[in-house]
Amino acid sequence: MKHRLGWIVAAVLAGWLVLPNLHVSWREPQGAAQIGTGLGLKLGKPQPLAPEEVYARAAQAAYRAVVNIDTTQRVRVRDFFDDEFFGFGPRYQESKSQGSGVIITSDGYILTNEHVVGPAHEAGKTIQVTLTDGRKFSGRVVGADHTTDVALVKVDATGLPAARLGTVKGLIPGQLVVAIGNPFGLMFTVTHGVVSALGRPIQVEDRIYSDLIQHDALINPGNSGGALVNLEGQVIGINTLIDPRAQGIGFAIPIDTALRVADELKRYGKIKRPWLGLIVDTNSAYYVTRYGVSDVQGAIVRGVVRGGPAATSGILPGDVIVRLNGTRITNEDDFKAVEEKLHIGQRVSVEVAREDERAQGTITVGEMP
Repeated sequence: MKHRLGWIVAAVLAGWLVLPNLHVSWREPQGAAQIGTGLGLKLGKPQPLAPEEVYARAAQAAYRAVVNIDTTQRVRVRDFFDDEFFGFGPRYQESKSQGSGVIITSDGYILTNEHVVGPAHEAGKTIQVTLTDGRKFSGRVVGADHTTDVALVKVDATGLPAARLGTVKGLIPGQLVVAIGNPFGLMFTVTHGVVSALGRPIQVEDRIYSDLIQHDALINPGNSGGALVNLEGQVIGINTLIDPRAQGIGFAIPIDTALRVADELKRYGKIKRPWLGLIVDTNSAYYVTRYGVSDVQGAIVRGVVRGGPAATSGILPGDVIVRLNGTRITNEDDFKAVEEKLHIGQRVSVEVAREDERAQGTITVGEMP
């Protein structure tokens, strides 16, 4: 057991920023006070709360809407013996993970992270949702977006305790917050802290979080998908990341972002993103001297996607985009910032530098494949 625990800790600390969902199981000690069916949650007898018990009031207002999510995935094991030459068929094993979620409607829609439940419509995957009262439901992934790390899960139930939803508008560093989730399988754990910063852009592998809430309420593996709430008990964020090198550096997706994504997932099963069909990079001295492109600030077109929105616009590889939809473009980031705010079907103007000339055209924004 000691060796196993040491391995778990090492795995958590090995990375920089980690996605705190859990791939081990935890058994509650025998004799713990039971609520519902075998939950092992010890709440105690409700007591009148003094005015200074601000964290307790927030937790009491929100905790019933936080759920535990257990995901089991049947995955194929590929090794030396998994080969038709030896006459062995494919082998499979179960991969289990734990995380948290937030009930956002009384008829069973639950907000969580994509890295907790994975993509929608995966074969061999089962999801079990456990409420604070011990009730358990089978869940299904309505939709999941890898880019924003938001997923929407549905259970067939009514009258569920939906969360009170807040907003990050007006939120400032220093405000008190409470985090509720299931770290290491310890269901419905409450921690507290303050908002440390807003609008943090964080990149983890191929996923870029553009606008996170940084806070110091303690979160650990298993907290992913759980609630970050204000002192009114309103959910203002979905806890998502931790920095294992530090103490008390956690990140949450703003609830405004998570709800916007969830709405699209509910309607379409995916996120419809604007797309121009251009592959760009920041123009630099390398491109100017190597390929003789215009020596101007902008986003150089490295490729035009065949059949994409820009394919018939007249834009060519080597053109340098200097203005898009009326906004000055000085680098690749400028281009992407404008592109992601466009609307599918919108016609946008584009100005490019080509050798010593300037040219203008229009592109009808398409949907990213």
